[in-house]
Amino acid sequence: VAPPLTVRASRTRARTMGDGYDDTQRLSRAESSSAPAMTMSRAQSLDSASANYTPSSPELVGGVVGGKETDVTLMRLQRMSAFESHDYDPMDNDLEEDALRGRSREDYRREMSWKWFTSVLIGLAMGFIAFVVDGLVDKLNLFRYGVIGEKVGVDGMSRFVAYLAHVSVSCAFAAVAGGLVSYVEPLAAGSGIPELKTYLNGVHLKGLLRLKTVVAKLGGISFSIGAGLIAGKEGPFVHGGGLVGGGIAAFGSNTLGFKTKRPAWFRNDRDKRDFVAIGTATGVAVAFAAPIGGMLFTVEEGASFYNSDMLWRGFLATCTGVLTMHWLEQLDFDASDFARARFGTHRDFGLYTDNEADYSKQYWWYFWEVPIFLLMGAAGGLMGSAFVNLNVKITALRAKYIPVGNKRKRLLEVIAIAGITSTLFFFFMSISPCKDIPLPLQAGTTDSIDTAAANATFEYGVETRDEIREDFFKQLYCPEGQYSVYGQLFFTPLSQSFKFLLHLGEVGEFGQDKEHPFPLSALIWYFLLTFSLMTVTYGVGAPTGLFVPSLAVGASFGQICGRIVSAVAARHSRDIEINLHAYAIIGAAASLGGATRMTISITVLVMETTGSMQLIIPLMLTIFAAKHIGDKYTLGIYDTHIKIRGAPFLEEPELAGPCGDKLRVSEVMSDDLVTLEPIMRVSELLKVLIETNHGAYPVTDAPPTHSGEEFELHGSITRNVLLKMLLHRISFVDPQNPLVGNNLFTSPRERDDLLEQLKQIPFKVPSAREVAQRVAQSDVDTMCVDLRSFMQRHPFVVHGDARLSRAYRSFRTLGLRHMYVMPARPRVVGVLTRKDVIHEKAALQLGLYARGLSQPPRAVSRTFEPVHAAPDVAHRPRASSHVHATDDAEHEHDEHDASLPYIPYYVSNVVESTPSNPTSDTFTSIELIDRASRGAVRRRDASPR
Repeated sequence: VAPPLTVRASRTRARTMGDGYDDTQRLSRAESSSAPAMTMSRAQSLDSASANYTPSSPELVGGVVGGKETDVTLMRLQRMSAFESHDYDPMDNDLEEDALRGRSREDYRREMSWKWFTSVLIGLAMGFIAFVVDGLVDKLNLFRYGVIGEKVGVDGMSRFVAYLAHVSVSCAFAAVAGGLVSYVEPLAAGSGIPELKTYLNGVHLKGLLRLKTVVAKLGGISFSIGAGLIAGKEGPFVHGGGLVGGGIAAFGSNTLGFKTKRPAWFRNDRDKRDFVAIGTATGVAVAFAAPIGGMLFTVEEGASFYNSDMLWRGFLATCTGVLTMHWLEQLDFDASDFARARFGTHRDFGLYTDNEADYSKQYWWYFWEVPIFLLMGAAGGLMGSAFVNLNVKITALRAKYIPVGNKRKRLLEVIAIAGITSTLFFFFMSISPCKDIPLPLQAGTTDSIDTAAANATFEYGVETRDEIREDFFKQLYCPEGQYSVYGQLFFTPLSQSFKFLLHLGEVGEFGQDKEHPFPLSALIWYFLLTFSLMTVTYGVGAPTGLFVPSLAVGASFGQICGRIVSAVAARHSRDIEINLHAYAIIGAAASLGGATRMTISITVLVMETTGSMQLIIPLMLTIFAAKHIGDKYTLGIYDTHIKIRGAPFLEEPELAGPCGDKLRVSEVMSDDLVTLEPIMRVSELLKVLIETNHGAYPVTDAPPTHSGEEFELHGSITRNVLLKMLLHRISFVDPQNPLVGNNLFTSPRERDDLLEQLKQIPFKVPSAREVAQRVAQSDVDTMCVDLRSFMQRHPFVVHGDARLSRAYRSFRTLGLRHMYVMPARPRVVGVLTRKDVIHEKAALQLGLYARGLSQPPRAVSRTFEPVHAAPDVAHRPRASSHVHATDDAEHEHDEHDASLPYIPYYVSNVVESTPSNPTSDTFTSIELIDRASRGAVRRRDASPR
């Protein structure tokens, strides 16, 4: 039953931008239909009220009817027209079918081997890149803080010189990071996670995976961190990993102008998507030195299309990447002692090794603290929502006054934020109170860390008392024998201050002194300053990550909460010792979960990087509370920026909202289609491609004469294939003799070369106007193009009367680019069940064809049919052999299955088994198939209607 009120648009016309057929003239306000539930005058009064109307009828729940929300929705639809989509549906044309039928078992094995080898290459490349970027960041930080350290003095002029040097170096590094974005590649800005998430959802972002993008991204993040911006490397490493994964899988480069001849299996959108997802997982893994957390991040947050094969290969890639990075780091640290080096004892967010810190003794919690952890999670969700809302407002101002196209303003903004950040941090460092260096660290004392804490036996003897004092307790502007309290947090890289909040005090640096290492004032100022600068910095025109800033904000928040709980507990009992390290870790997880709304991956990442396995239950509860509270107010920061960019991102069907259940496909479809004929003149085809910009075109020999008229669909062909055919003069025929058929190729090698010419990876096809200039004028005037062998023979279709949610599920789960709408009563020739498409049934059917015991039906719609070989005489079955009795090497999998015993679930599931050594002829298998088919028909006839 149709809803009593519908908000309809004018008749849809084929748009001239984007990759599909969509509306271009939607009503900007509610337009009444003939339904009596709402009159035109009421619609006009609602329109003039400029207020959102919430439908009360259940049939209209989820609709947008007038008010400001309608304008916002229309604006988003207009932004979506600028995006193209990927098509993850495998090509199903005549050439592809011929190539698939000609593939041997060895071809499939070789392809699978190359998939695993390519995953290893991605891990090796990302491990090396992480080592180089980390080394560059360390060098830049050492230079910036080293310059200041030489200028520190007690008088005013010395402080001014130190401040000037500090700000100048920061602004210079920021200029490099901003310049790489403004003048090299604008897509290198930000973290890159929203862009990669959009790409993996099926939306094409031009230039996202170019070589210059990865150079600008990974080079820029080094200078962003070196400049002291409130940014981390983890987000950009996600983008960088995707770039590396997609680039290696292509085995070629459009920028460098080369491609290898083999392998060529992965030059399609579907395989590239999986390798990009594997690259993002590897990027997270090497950034955090957390292989499991990296893979879980991609499964939870990155990849919209998950499969177990991608998971296994990603698992190998993340492991290889982290192993390579650790191997290079150890060689750089001490190559001569490589054989005795102990791996697996260092944490990415740890100050000391696992043996030195002994994390089993460092983290604990009480059962009565669980409600406190839940409240911390709720607070983290509120902080995340506040961060998202504030960042959206700042982004709106930035788009208004500092547009992306204005390179100079964008660069100056990066330099200004870097100058402000360095000024504020230098100010707090210069006014820092001083404290005496703890007794175990004082020079000349007989007390040592080893006597203060029995677990502090350092692995290499490097972290001695003097080095800990110099690195972690800097004197700066304090008198001799004292250290700068604020300097521990404000005069150090952001990642290092985060480590101090988590781990300082774990190896007995403070001896028997039970006083808290950080004053409450330092924690509060650090929390407020870092949160504010993080909100402003995210979205600036430089590579910036969010993970480390959000974790640092949460760690300071956790320390504050721990101090409050400790003070309250001390009033009741002095025997209760509150673990501030645990509170810092839980606060960090709550903050990151509230900002990003990730759950499982954050839990594993935090445990892997901090060694806090004992806190798994509090971490899970805290992150769940943060997500639950945050989702009540805003989306996560990444999903919010996807909305801001206007990309047509498809959420999971369960999260898509109720609108799809209220509408039918025919109510939102476009019915004015641009069609092509199976054989077209080159001039006509060029005209269509130049005048329209659709991603695909239906093919029919009887084009509709008016909008909405039904026509016979022969297939569908994409724009890129058409342009490639014109560019390489493929399937050009004489109008007087248009039969091309088998003349396309004469050998499998020619067929494979022809398919390779049609691929869009790694070389992109030029625009239609550029192709038109390259086509010879004689071809334009006299030749035709035969599309029949290159069009998608079986595009996906949907009933016009089907619910819109059904079409949405198909788009989201299959990764489709287009779907054609068919009449309500299509013709049917058969039915398929789960048992018909299973491997055993298909393998047996192919075996019958191979023995000549059955012939495949001829498909009359094909322009040419693959020639089926005669029965293999050399392997013709003997009277006592089974149809499957063929070469052992070619049927390892089948023979393994055949050796398995059969144990039914219940008595009625027992079927008549065949003898293990049958004496009948090979037609027994045919009889079994025929018997199973008749049984299936009987079961279907007996099923309730």
